[in-house]
Amino acid sequence: MQFPVYRKYFSGLSYYKINSNNEFEELQLVGSEIHIHAVKAHQYPEKLRIQDMIKCKDDIWSEMSKEEFEEIRMRHSSTT
Repeated sequence: MQFPVYRKYFSGLSYYKINSNNEFEELQLVGSEIHIHAVKAHQYPEKLRIQDMIKCKDDIWSEMSKEEFEEIRMRHSSTT
């Protein structure tokens, strides 16, 4: 697999840039604000979650493009 890959959560409020099998960046929309979280998985359940995200398991996550991810980051970063 080539990284990064991009995913969005079904709620439309969380977006992910997955940088490796154990690391991702999350953009979380809370009201008109954006919260950015850098996550590094150390424990097995966290690593499984990243694998589920990559595979879009159970239709909880879906694929998105780099351009979509960056547009969301720029649009919401300029309002905070």
